[in-house]
Amino acid sequence: MSKLQCDVVRDLLPLYYDNVCSTATKGEIETHIVTCSGCKQMLENLKDQEYLSIEIIEKNKLEGNELKSLAAFWNQSKARAFAKGLLVAASVFSLLILVYLGLTQWNIVTVPTEVIRITDISQLRDGKIVYHVKMTDGFNVNQINYKVNSDGDVYMVPVRPLIKSKQGYQKGLANMYDFVDLEQIRTNQGVGIRAVYYGSPEKPILIWKKGDELPTASDMVEAQFHFD
Repeated sequence: MSKLQCDVVRDLLPLYYDNVCSTATKGEIETHIVTCSGCKQMLENLKDQEYLSIEIIEKNKLEGNELKSLAAFWNQSKARAFAKGLLVAASVFSLLILVYLGLTQWNIVTVPTEVIRITDISQLRDGKIVYHVKMTDGFNVNQINYKVNSDGDVYMVPVRPLIKSKQGYQKGLANMYDFVDLEQIRTNQGVGIRAVYYGSPEKPILIWKKGDELPTASDMVEAQFHFD
């Protein structure tokens, strides 16, 4: 029969369980727990606690791995979302640039005849027809499109972008002397010239028609087109 009291055995049980007590003490404890159900139950409780501790550790480790996986997925998702956001932002920015350029640089709007004023039509010494054109609305003209039909009618059509600008109005195509070289047009188009118009073919302004006699250009106008 064990000589150790229950309170002593219970103090020694953790050492016994960890196998760090002496052989003699170990023997005394084993003898005691054979006959003492209370101390035996305490030993079982120690075993259960260790099992639970290992189980909890494994569970925590598993949960930790799951959290790491979730965090990694979240980070990857954020990275993908950020990259996608950048791509969308770049696409939108590019689209806005294209829209802006289209509105301000794409010359698709024909200047209405009502704002076109043609004056001082005359003829240079080399035969070219010269005239002064002015847009009375104060907006610039970016481009002149030339159209020649099979009847020999020449149309000079001023065009602008959707968003008009007044920049360069005083020195641009909207307020200047310009000329028409009938011989060059005849050579390029292979057709005799019947008439020259300025503006939209639907409502053009006549500058010259075959058979018209034009006054001689003034010295001031002649000087503007003297390129020798």
